[in-house]
Amino acid sequence: MQIPQRSLADRLGRQIRGSRSRAYWLSVSVMAVVGAAFMAFWPASRERPVLPRPSVPRPESRVVKVTDLSTRSVERLNLTVLVSPGAPSETLQSALAWALYSTLVEHNQQKRRTVRTIWAYAVEDSTLKLSHWCAMAIWADPKLPKSLQPAHSGGDAVWVGPVEYDFTNPLLSQQSRRR
Repeated sequence: MQIPQRSLADRLGRQIRGSRSRAYWLSVSVMAVVGAAFMAFWPASRERPVLPRPSVPRPESRVVKVTDLSTRSVERLNLTVLVSPGAPSETLQSALAWALYSTLVEHNQQKRRTVRTIWAYAVEDSTLKLSHWCAMAIWADPKLPKSLQPAHSGGDAVWVGPVEYDFTNPLLSQQSRRR
């Protein structure tokens, strides 16, 4: 009597189908459902606001003071940036752009905060009051509601993307008129 020859695919198919127990497939199904539920209900990470990296070279300047002015509604920072005396407006703008960018990256990524507004003031002498700034910049997250947006400086301010730069300090111009 001759034994019928089964193909290799038939023999392997039966072995593969029969190699996994019912408990195995049940546990795989349960884990898949748990994983899907976990992903569906996991709190979505809030998108952190970013500023593009400045395309200009980093000028000689440094952030000498960071003050947290946060409220319950919005995380806010105030920066004091020390710059070289007599620097032209382009250099001041570059220094402030780099200070805003690096501070935002540091606080939003490394410190796991979501800073939404930054005021940066360029000063030539860090021992003087902040009101003696020679340039300032205001950045606010574009997605911030209008009611939480900072007041803008107005006047001869220049907008570059989401940042407002001002190079005319009314307090200093009044002091120079008195002399």
